[in-house]
Amino acid sequence: MFSAPTGAHGGAWLPALGFAVLLLASAALYRHPLTRPYSIDAKHPFWAGLPDEQVSPVASYLFWFLGTPLLFAVIALWYAWRAHRHGVRVGWPLAAATGLGVLVLLAVLAAVPVGPVPDGLVSASGPRWAGLLTPLLPLAAAVVVLGRAEHSRGLVAAGTWIAALTAWLCTSFPLGHLPGWTSVLIGGSGAGGQLSLRTAHYLVLMALPLLVVAAVNLATARHSR
Repeated sequence: MFSAPTGAHGGAWLPALGFAVLLLASAALYRHPLTRPYSIDAKHPFWAGLPDEQVSPVASYLFWFLGTPLLFAVIALWYAWRAHRHGVRVGWPLAAATGLGVLVLLAVLAAVPVGPVPDGLVSASGPRWAGLLTPLLPLAAAVVVLGRAEHSRGLVAAGTWIAALTAWLCTSFPLGHLPGWTSVLIGGSGAGGQLSLRTAHYLVLMALPLLVVAAVNLATARHSR
């Protein structure tokens, strides 16, 4: 690690923005990203990311398997430029290896024949752990690893937030299903419920911490010049 002059730090803003843009752009993969349809045909694995009806599973697959490497290529060029200009190096390759490695592992696991589509997809019991075969988790893992490399608590928190939301949304069905114990906490009957948010809304929630990190880091970098 090279010592860097004042103003060399704060480079996490562009990767954070890139991850956020990729998340938000994936809203186009869903047939009903903002409106609630009368019925949903959610095909497993969830190549779009969330357990909802996709425009095309093939398009979703290509989006993540082309978009994710492209994002890491942009991040690589960004850090190479910063290393040349500021003399500071960041261990971004581990983040890229983590994100791409988990993404490839996901594809391998999804290709293993496991029988019919989980019965939980037609009820609120959900697909359980099989639902975690989603490209959102490799993205979350990469954000956490990059946050460690950048010594950015914001990025680590953002990646953890994405992983937590993904784990909840992708292990229950329909989207936004609340288990019974959550209603008990707020004085309900314990029958559970469902949030009325749609896929685009959840993607905005996932991307919001990344946008905050990007804004704060960019403002800090400009202020230190």
